[in-house]
Amino acid sequence: MTSQSTLEGDRIRSLVAKVDSGAIIDTGERLKALDLFERFECWGPYFRLLNGIITENPRQSEPYFIRLARVQNRYLEDAFAAAESCANMVADLKLGYLRFSEDILPQIIEFEDYIAEATILSAICDYLPTVVDRISCLERLCMLYEKKTHNENRLVATYEKLLLTDPSNVRALRYFKLTYTQSNDWDQVVEILLKLLQAVRQPQEIFRVGQELAAIYLYQLDKPAESLAALEAHCADSPLDTSNISFDAYQRLADWEGCLKVLRQCLLNVDSERSRGILHYKIGNLSLQMGRVEEAVENFTKVTKISPEFLEAYEGIIAVKLQQREWASVDQWLNNLSTCTQDEKLRNQLQQARARLRDGMANADQPR
Repeated sequence: MTSQSTLEGDRIRSLVAKVDSGAIIDTGERLKALDLFERFECWGPYFRLLNGIITENPRQSEPYFIRLARVQNRYLEDAFAAAESCANMVADLKLGYLRFSEDILPQIIEFEDYIAEATILSAICDYLPTVVDRISCLERLCMLYEKKTHNENRLVATYEKLLLTDPSNVRALRYFKLTYTQSNDWDQVVEILLKLLQAVRQPQEIFRVGQELAAIYLYQLDKPAESLAALEAHCADSPLDTSNISFDAYQRLADWEGCLKVLRQCLLNVDSERSRGILHYKIGNLSLQMGRVEEAVENFTKVTKISPEFLEAYEGIIAVKLQQREWASVDQWLNNLSTCTQDEKLRNQLQQARARLRDGMANADQPR
């Protein structure tokens, strides 16, 4: 052993004796002693001195709390002991979450040591002074468990705690909405969506949640009336297209007037001629189903003008005219259909049908 080592050893033993006798009172001397103990990893006297300083005046001991927790976590690799020290520090000093997370925690844990961070934040959460502090801490913990440590059990428990602390917490509500959706628990999904409607603030968010609620009511719970009520209450001014949900809901209720209302509204919002033709065709079919023959023919006729290649519209008119026994009109629309089709085989069949129809008309006109 060198003479320098002997001197350092004697110095350490002397400092240990002073610590144990309570003789080190001066702040500067205490800091030098702590530095020396840490350098030579003399943890017994180091912790005795630190704990003594903290006990003397807890409210003035922030740097000593930090030093204690840092050594526990980084040198001794005991994140749980560090977490306990941090919890005592937060409680004694009444530290807020922002102050602790931005100024103190980086001095205690290594950069991106997410497991240690989660352990410490979990320990301090209940000791934070305000509800806002606790909410911020819990939200950070949820992110750590979900994105960094992938601790599913802790994640669920923390989200549950967050929702108890803040029943309108949008982040927690969305998490549980996803969880219940994955388990097909649609009644719970509806309950969460109703809470979200009270929690979200932006109109676009309200529209999206309202539309999702309407879709769940209709397609998962088979409640078309509730679906329509949700759209009326939350999506009346929405720029989102809810026409499919509305139409399907009215259809399940056999409310054909409602279906027609949706289709007519859609006509006001489409630019594509093809889309307009499809809508008129659907209106024509519904009108026919409701016994409104003239309205049906009117809409089928509009389709033939908008989209001449839409052969089903010609067929709809021909079917009506056949029922009405308007043979001349049947002949005219068969000819129109023949002109528009690109299928040579179909064109020949239509011309043959016209020939048979004209023969029948001629025979009907001959006196008996």
